[in-house]
Amino acid sequence: MRRRDRLAMGWWVILSLMWGVGGLSVGYAQSGGGSSSGRTEDSGYVVFVSRRTGAAELYLLELETRQVTQLTQTGRAHHTPAVSQGARSLVFAAQQGAGFELYEARWAAQLRTRRPTLVGLTRLTINVMDEFAPSVTADGQWIAFSSGLGIEVLGSGEGGARHLLVPTVGEYRDFAPVISPDGKEIAFVSDRSGAPELWIYDRGSRQARQVTTGLAVLGGVAWRADSRQLVVTTGATPSGRTGIALVDPVSGSSRIVTEEEDRNASFSATGDRILFSSTRDGDAELYLLTLATGVTQRLTVSAGFDDNPVFLAPLPTLPSRAAPR
Repeated sequence: MRRRDRLAMGWWVILSLMWGVGGLSVGYAQSGGGSSSGRTEDSGYVVFVSRRTGAAELYLLELETRQVTQLTQTGRAHHTPAVSQGARSLVFAAQQGAGFELYEARWAAQLRTRRPTLVGLTRLTINVMDEFAPSVTADGQWIAFSSGLGIEVLGSGEGGARHLLVPTVGEYRDFAPVISPDGKEIAFVSDRSGAPELWIYDRGSRQARQVTTGLAVLGGVAWRADSRQLVVTTGATPSGRTGIALVDPVSGSSRIVTEEEDRNASFSATGDRILFSSTRDGDAELYLLTLATGVTQRLTVSAGFDDNPVFLAPLPTLPSRAAPR
């Protein structure tokens, strides 16, 4: 049974960073809160995880100015943020005692600066079992995650249903589940075919199918806003270094777009850019790739470890509320 536990912002704790294993999730609404044409606009802000102050904390990056703001200061490690743009929420896992639980926070704009900030925290699970690597649909109604039982989904709202979709089987390893923005499918990495590849579970048919072959998927799975393309971290690059690949979820065809020790990518709302983390210049930093031109920009320069970047919704659509103290 799932329970909710309202917590003050000062009690923030988030699961430690898992490089290259967890999936990223950005659920984008396809109508409302976007442009006049109904197309969701790209955001000027990015949330990411960094170890620049020692412990892995949650940070905010403004793309135009490159200004970085620390969002959490708990001294505890953080793990892959998953953003629901329609519901304007952030879902994550956090260490609670000896185990890990799921949490959800809301985004709002600071009254003075209009910069995004976190305004509330809800604990979604309370039990002795670990829950981690969450992802969320565009409307915020469903959360997919890994647990000791396997890959599960959790309904949003009080008393939301919890369902085990892909049970753990002893000889197989299933990880990095990411629910599609429309909530119909869950992509995940599995070695049940003998090597780690991308698989998709269809919630309608309740069947899982292998999508890729020979791509050596390492994690870093994320959906595009229209649920028609995925991005993954791959080890099957010509250079032999980890890279980013785009994958068609129907045909399984893929295209490698980077291969310079890159990982954990996520799409922009319009699908024409991807954020990712890379050690190509030594330290793990954040980069932005424009897919049409192949131009890559370095976004951060820090002595700490920067990872797991995801776009936020456009700032004008965020409600105006002051962050709690």
